[in-house]
Amino acid sequence: MSERVNLKCARELLAERGDVVDQSTLSRYVSKYADDLDPQRDGRETTVDFETLALHRAENLRAAPTPSSSPSAPVSKGRANEAALNIRAQRQMRELDIAERTGALTPTRDVQAAAAEAMSALRNAFALALNDSAAVFADVCGVEPRIVRLHLKAFEKLGLDAFARALTVAVDVGADA
Repeated sequence: MSERVNLKCARELLAERGDVVDQSTLSRYVSKYADDLDPQRDGRETTVDFETLALHRAENLRAAPTPSSSPSAPVSKGRANEAALNIRAQRQMRELDIAERTGALTPTRDVQAAAAEAMSALRNAFALALNDSAAVFADVCGVEPRIVRLHLKAFEKLGLDAFARALTVAVDVGADA
């Protein structure tokens, strides 16, 4: 007979031999086959003859090889990952469906139309403000309003073009998402 070991040590030694088992499963196994394995109490720990335990498990278990050497392990893990991804996708589709029914989603074409309308309204507002502002600046500076108007129009064009580019990029990014 070989040396007696506690269940924790037995589990580690079994794992080294490729028989991976958790502590509670090993404890139940030893209790179930107590007549064959002759477990003994040593204080608070249960001890067994390791060689007897290893031989008994080899003869009585239809255990698969360790997960690292099992060809079916990646397949089952792949199927589990696939199932998890499927569940996640179904959940996202339900969330989108609920958001659409409650009106929380806005179609991309509506956002693009609103952006175009906002841009048009902004251009009109600037055009009206430009004439009034040109007259005020001309009075303050003592120059002709048409000279000030040329500079304000250039400023308006630069600002509105930059805003339109930023808005287009934001709408396009939203459409891609």
